[in-house]
Amino acid sequence: MLWSVLPLAAQVPDWYNVASRKTHYPSESYYTGYVEGNRQSSETLENAIARLKDAARVELATTIRTSIEQTMDSRTQSDIQQSGTYFDEQIRETFISETRISSSIKDIPGLKAETYQNPKNGEICAFAYVKRSTLINHLIKRITLLSSKAENDWQQAQELKDNGQKMQARSMAARGLQQLAQAEEAQNLLVAVDETADEETLQFEQTRSLYRQLKALSTELQNAIAVYLECEAQLFSGKYTALKGAIEGAFSEQGVSFVSSADKADWAIYISASAKEHAKSNFGSMSNYATFVETHIDIDQINTGKRIYSSGLTSGIANHTRGFEPAAREAYKNITPQVIDVLKKQIGL
Repeated sequence: MLWSVLPLAAQVPDWYNVASRKTHYPSESYYTGYVEGNRQSSETLENAIARLKDAARVELATTIRTSIEQTMDSRTQSDIQQSGTYFDEQIRETFISETRISSSIKDIPGLKAETYQNPKNGEICAFAYVKRSTLINHLIKRITLLSSKAENDWQQAQELKDNGQKMQARSMAARGLQQLAQAEEAQNLLVAVDETADEETLQFEQTRSLYRQLKALSTELQNAIAVYLECEAQLFSGKYTALKGAIEGAFSEQGVSFVSSADKADWAIYISASAKEHAKSNFGSMSNYATFVETHIDIDQINTGKRIYSSGLTSGIANHTRGFEPAAREAYKNITPQVIDVLKKQIGL
């Protein structure tokens, strides 16, 4: 989260001294952080304000972390003595062992930070605060929003998978898992700062169900695309096998797996290519051999049974002084990246 540097308070704020802070920001209603410091010799006033605001936020986060540790110690004992419900198990097994609030955290929903400079000695004071009820409301909304986004990502991932767009589906599933990881952080914080939080408020059932679905889909899509490739590339009297090898290498880097038959594939690619003599020119004792390569590409989407692409590509003229075959090899090298680009575009890599 980015924070703008607000102007220094024009008059003494109500948080400037200890007694006033306790009165206006009581610990039962607020989490607070307070620091004092001086502007360093090589530092602009703006940078000094930003640095001390960050330090105040760190102090606030430390206060939350300490409160969590104390809350968990007492809450665990009482929960263990209760009915042993799913929620109690989560508190005992998950929140006690996994809840960690970093002292460097800045993204605390509803947090505000203010500064004041003592006109007498130039000392800058920074105060960060968040009302408990505000934090709780923000966290509940955040969990709801992230859960909703994760569910939408799961639905889109399913649709993409069903349409044969497995690479996109894998990315969408990964994004959904990231949304749930953020939701879990919010749940961990909420259960620690709100003693009344229950399973319904924390949305445990929904987020855990989504996690299982997204994790299963992500595992299924680990080898995202299965491709069947037939590539016949003629080099006059022989074959040019490097074209197929280049395609397989480029696709493997994208997580594509190659299968032995079209019925096991998501996509079937058929490529025929041949080298053609263009011209031979004589220059005294030297000769120049010019060739080009013609290719034809067919791409079938197996799950729909449709041919989604059928077209040809022709290379530019390639020249060599040693013969038509060396010239043809150069023509193949030139057209190979174009073929790979067409294939990637058509199957969504």
